[in-house]
Amino acid sequence: MSGIISLSGCVLVGCGSARPDAMMPAAVTASHRSGKPIQAHVAGGAEYTAMGGPGITNEEFKQALESSLVKSGSFQSAGPGGYQLEAFIADIDQPVMGFSMRVNMDVSYTLRRGGSIIWRKSIRSTYVAATGEAFAGALRLRKATEGAARENIVALIRALDGQRL
Repeated sequence: MSGIISLSGCVLVGCGSARPDAMMPAAVTASHRSGKPIQAHVAGGAEYTAMGGPGITNEEFKQALESSLVKSGSFQSAGPGGYQLEAFIADIDQPVMGFSMRVNMDVSYTLRRGGSIIWRKSIRSTYVAATGEAFAGALRLRKATEGAARENIVALIRALDGQRL
């Protein structure tokens, strides 16, 4: 029943799945830069979560990942011929209801170069969308989901910045 309520709320306000531009960090810069491109492959995403809340599709997360990694300066461009980043969205934990929407997101990352694994890490991120971010609960839930993805990408960029690529 609660999944139906969440889904109908999404239909009424048009929340749908997360938007790639909203998942991108505004300003995070890498100090170590690779002169190679990055190509992301994402699995585990879905338009809606098991509870009917807004999800993150594989393509949306891929766009946000590649754009953020290039924008941060970590990689030269998005595309083949350099590094391959595999991201598996293991979990998006959303509340059924509440005033402040807290979303947790777990993503497992594997970085490859020439078929060899050179780095691996699982990152858990959390974001709370307070009532001031959006009046409608379903829209606030989407903003919290986008925020958890954004925080996950920030943590990824910081973790990769410590590597010599």
